[in-house]
Amino acid sequence: MKINYLKVSAWIMSGLLTLIGFSSCDKIEPRCEYGTPHAKYTVKGRVTNEQGVAIPGIQIVIERSGNHLSSRIDFANQISGSNGEFAKSFEFVMPEDQNFTLNFSDIDGPANGVYKAKTQSFKILQNELKGGDKRWYSGEAVKEIVVKLEE
Repeated sequence: MKINYLKVSAWIMSGLLTLIGFSSCDKIEPRCEYGTPHAKYTVKGRVTNEQGVAIPGIQIVIERSGNHLSSRIDFANQISGSNGEFAKSFEFVMPEDQNFTLNFSDIDGPANGVYKAKTQSFKILQNELKGGDKRWYSGEAVKEIVVKLEE
C-alpha cells in the first residue's frame, strides 16, 4: 500500500509541475539562436531641401511599430553626411511584414539652414526579402527613402 501511495503522489506531482511549467511559457520572446528564422533589413536614403540640394547634419531616428519583439532601433549617432545620405542595416528574428517610421530633425542649428522636423512612414513586406537560403535565412530587403525637408 505504501508503494502505491508513493507512485500515485509522484504522478500527481509530475503532472502539476508540468502544468505549472507550461502555464509560465505564454510570453516567450524568440532568441537569436541557431535555427531561428532571420532576415536583414537596410534603410538608406538622402535628405534634401525642396530644391533638391543635399542637407548635411540632419539626425535620423528609425522606429519600428506594430511588433512587440523590438520597437526601436536607435539612429542617435546617425547624421546625414555631406551629400545628405544616410544608411543603416539591422537584423530581426522571425521576419514578417515590418512597419517603420523615420524621424528627421535638424540638430546643427543654422549652420546648414534651419529645417522643420519631419516624420515619414513606410513598410517592408516579407515578399521584398531577396537572396534567402530557403532555410533559416529569409534574405535581405533594402528600402531607399528620399525626404525633402521644408525650411
